[in-house]
Parts: sequence; structure tokens; C-alpha cells
Amino acid sequence: MTEPATEAPKARPLPPRHGVIARVLHWLTVLALLAQYLVGAAMVGAEGVLEPWIEEAYDGDEDLLLPVHVVIGCSILALTVVRFAWRQVVTLPAWPPTVTAGGKRFIVATERALYALLVITPSSGLALVLLSGEDWEVGDRAEWIAPLDLVDDDLLVGIHVASQILLLVTIALHVGFVLKHQFVDRDRFIRRMV
Repeated sequence: MTEPATEAPKARPLPPRHGVIARVLHWLTVLALLAQYLVGAAMVGAEGVLEPWIEEAYDGDEDLLLPVHVVIGCSILALTVVRFAWRQVVTLPAWPPTVTAGGKRFIVATERALYALLVITPSSGLALVLLSGEDWEVGDRAEWIAPLDLVDDDLLVGIHVASQILLLVTIALHVGFVLKHQFVDRDRFIRRMV
């Protein structure tokens, strides 16, 4: 007597993905943020892995990294504006059924916070180098002096640092949500953006 064939369990359908442009903009932003945090850490004299690199590339003078930091910050700001504009044009892929109403509210709130902080953080840094009246040595005989002295540099540094911390916390919440869905709910949520 033969045993009846058992059906293999049905795999959950793959969640729909964001479009190629949204995915490319997302990962470019991630890479720019990683680079920016490394450069920022080097600028404040982070010990360890970055120190030999700073010594080699910039003769140990962290202020020489200011132009790099500004360019990356402007890139992040531009990417954010393009991403936000793109989001207004395209529709989001459907949510997996494992995402609850509370989960949807959470991800929308963290996404809004990410967009806001991706504007506030680089904007406050730009304000620091343009509106604070401060000066930095950016080369052997070159100095950058903020062209305007409209805003106290301590206030701008406070906003810049606070927004960086809030951005890191919000990124951690965002990544935590995705990882929870990927590995606990096993709904392959990460596929939406890869």
C-alpha cells in the first residue's frame, strides 16, 4: 500500500517591491549616511580605526575634512529632496498582511521622522558653515570663514548634534522594524527594498 502524497507547505507569496529608482535612492542615501558618519567621527577626533587614516590623509588635521563633510551633507540633502519628490509621484507597494495597523502607523511615523531629520541635519550643518561667522582651516594656507554671522554657532552645533542623534535613533527603529518582520514574522519584508 502506498502512502498518500503530502502537500508541501505553501510558501508565503513574496511581498511586492519598491521600484528600481526608489531602491537606488534608498541605498545611495544609506551609503552617503555611512560615509558622513565616518567623516563626522573623524572630524571630532574619533580614536581607533579612523585615527591612522586621518593622520595619513590629512596630517592629523580634522578641519581639513570639512569640505568633504559639507559635500556629503549636500548630497544627502539633495537625495532626500529627490526621494521625497519621487515618493509623491509613485505609489507604494502593498503592505504584507503581517503588518498590523499599528505597524503601519509606526513605519509611517518613522519614515516622516527620517525625511525631516535628513533635511534638518545637513541643513543645520550648512547653516553652521554659512551663517555662524565661525572659521575653519581647510588647507595649508586656506581658511573658511562663514560669510554671515547671523546665528550663534553653539545653537547650530546643538541642533546639528541633536538631529544626528535623533536620526541614528530613528534609523535604529526603522531597521529594527524591518528585521523584526524579516526574522520574526518571516514575511520577507526586506525584499521590498532590495
